Amino acid sequence: MKARILVVDDEETIRKLLKSRLEREGHEVITACNTEEAQAAFGAGAEVDVLVTDLKMPGKDGFTLMSWARQAKPDICIVVITGHGEKDAAIKALRLGACDYLEKPFDMDELSHTVARGIREGQLRRDNHDLISRLEARVERIEGAAEDQFWYVSKATAMNKVNDWLTVLRREGMRGTAEEPTVLITGESGTGKEGIARMIHAASRRGKGPWVAVNCANFNEQLLESELFGHERGAFTGATTLKRGLFEIAKGGTLFLDEIGEMDIKVQAKLLRVLQERVFRRVGSNFDLHADVRVVAATNWDLELRSREGFFREDLFHRLSRVVIQVPPLRERSEDIVPMAAQFCERAFRARGKAFKGFSPDGESSLCSYGWPGNVRELLNVIERVALVWTGDGFVTARALSLPSASLPIGPANGPRLELVKPNPLLEIGVESYTALKKRWSESFEREFLTATLNKHGGNVSAAAREAKLDRSNFLRLLRRYGLRADVFRKAA
Repeated sequence: MKARILVVDDEETIRKLLKSRLEREGHEVITACNTEEAQAAFGAGAEVDVLVTDLKMPGKDGFTLMSWARQAKPDICIVVITGHGEKDAAIKALRLGACDYLEKPFDMDELSHTVARGIREGQLRRDNHDLISRLEARVERIEGAAEDQFWYVSKATAMNKVNDWLTVLRREGMRGTAEEPTVLITGESGTGKEGIARMIHAASRRGKGPWVAVNCANFNEQLLESELFGHERGAFTGATTLKRGLFEIAKGGTLFLDEIGEMDIKVQAKLLRVLQERVFRRVGSNFDLHADVRVVAATNWDLELRSREGFFREDLFHRLSRVVIQVPPLRERSEDIVPMAAQFCERAFRARGKAFKGFSPDGESSLCSYGWPGNVRELLNVIERVALVWTGDGFVTARALSLPSASLPIGPANGPRLELVKPNPLLEIGVESYTALKKRWSESFEREFLTATLNKHGGNVSAAAREAKLDRSNFLRLLRRYGLRADVFRKAA
């Protein structure tokens, strides 16, 4: 794939060397000796696919150029050049959106591979914009699930990998390949994993087929086996009629297995057979049925850790991991919070015959400063509550949102932190009823208590439950309710 490449370096020798090598490979190469000259090249109408830039240059450095180029052309791929041993600068550049980096002195073959990878990634991002427009047009045509309310096509940097995977999967679907890959979607509770799964279904060749979802945590071993595979009459006590399972019902479409980390180990073995051999049997039957179904699974567990601990089959984990999409928590995609909240408000207000004018400045500030431990689901619940009690005709304020005034996100990248909340429910009298206020602040207390207890015991559920004087199963139930994962606290301990 040929491309137009802009090379920026204050050393003429390096510019000429890179230009010569890349032109021999058929690319069109423009060079600049500093940030200002590079900006002028962009301003002259150059359609640049890949930017290769040094970080240390006289005047405005490479970081400044990166930021400017990303704004001028959001889908551009940026490869940075660093000096020997400047790992911190390279890491900073990657965090700011660089596709890759080269460390001086670098091999010319390494340069070619890196740029080729950058060209492919740039093309992927351009294709992704087309996917976003197509998906936005199709969102309103998918009905029937509460999770549809989570649908929001994110443009946040933290969601780039998610969007890139959606593009790849859409390509595969358009090719009409014989077998579409199984997809595993991971992420904290409430991040909108089912919404992502619905996007995958809608953009695939199975998009016109059935969409069937099941929460594996809601069933014990026998019930889940019957739910998934069906059963014959008389297969077990209470099986008075033949029942078709979800693998039959979802024929030609997609079966979404939510909370797959909670699936019983015996059912996991039968699911593995379906994925490997594309056949299954109803409970009590000796006949194989063909599974014409695409499986998409989701979990908020670390399945690799669960497999090491013996709770999840390692072979099933590897089978599911062909495509893994990690959905970041809402706190890591702050650019999405206000637009997403506005989208939710427009829907919720319209459904109640009310007009949504927008958020006040303090309302936006409140939305962005809160940690959203419950992620998109919590945001949706807050907006639904606001729409329910809203009687005004102005902008939605921080007081109307009634979010805890000081909070830190739970479970950040470097380990869990306690959400620090100093609520005063008395200030909100008149905004909500007694029952609603009591429920919300009770939930806030429970979430804080669970987080602090798990933090203290390094994620040891049994020890935390003993200190809380709760039965272990009840403690686990509370953790699931608030989307808290003990393994996160063990990693940080």
